[in-house]
Amino acid sequence: MNTTTAALEARVTVPTIRTWCRIGAVAAIKQAGRWVIDTASLRARIAIGHRRSRMSDQPTYRVQESQVTRYGNEYTVYRITRTDGTPAGFGPGQDSRIWSAEFSTRNRAEFYAEFYERTPEGYRLEYYRPPARSIGVDPEWQVKGGLTGDPRDINAKLPADWTSEGTKWAEGTTLVDALVSWVERHTAGAAQRIQEQAEKDAIEAAEEAVREARREQLAEAQRQKGALATPRQVDYIVQLLAVRERTGEGGGFFIGPKDRAGIELLSKAEASSYSTSLKGDY
Repeated sequence: MNTTTAALEARVTVPTIRTWCRIGAVAAIKQAGRWVIDTASLRARIAIGHRRSRMSDQPTYRVQESQVTRYGNEYTVYRITRTDGTPAGFGPGQDSRIWSAEFSTRNRAEFYAEFYERTPEGYRLEYYRPPARSIGVDPEWQVKGGLTGDPRDINAKLPADWTSEGTKWAEGTTLVDALVSWVERHTAGAAQRIQEQAEKDAIEAAEEAVREARREQLAEAQRQKGALATPRQVDYIVQLLAVRERTGEGGGFFIGPKDRAGIELLSKAEASSYSTSLKGDY
């Protein structure tokens, strides 16, 4: 569909649709200078917006205020918890993102809670503040992690003083919106990366199985024959066989294998006899 139709369906402006196309928030291609938008991708983006609007109705993450005493002083802290009872932790059925999600201000806690609400559990948000002596390094928000099985973690960063003004982001985009958009783009390619990694692992496993079978074959031949042909003997026999193939010569008192794999299974004595037979100097 075109940008006008997409804007009507999403109930946003045409410039917003164009921005979504440029930043990859929806799948789209340019044809003759105009954006052509994938319908399924647009509807997925609209669904994300609907989930965001329903966050206040049934949130999974919430901010809990409590008082703690440390070093003899009482402080107010704000912790992020889950309304479904999922505990903090790093084991099965636990949420590692809320393990240390404790803040001194409610605003910061609510910022994290909104990010967690809108992203899969595999992603985490961090605020990096450089050491006091660092020069030319500014504080920044960092998004890390990824879906289970994804071989490539996200590594998105935005400056702490980020603002949508004067940037490529659509009007009204918040800092959380921007951070979440990085996650959306990363998750969009996760399935393909996981599939490709699974295929790669399967190939490597099959190749390793072949190598292991070969090692066992060589070990069995060595147990039966003793020391096997050296690499130098193997290379020499391969060269002699190549010469015979070019010249058409044949004969000899020793008939042996024609390929490297078979030659490697010869004993040293068999390899020596084979070489002598191929050279014809007996």
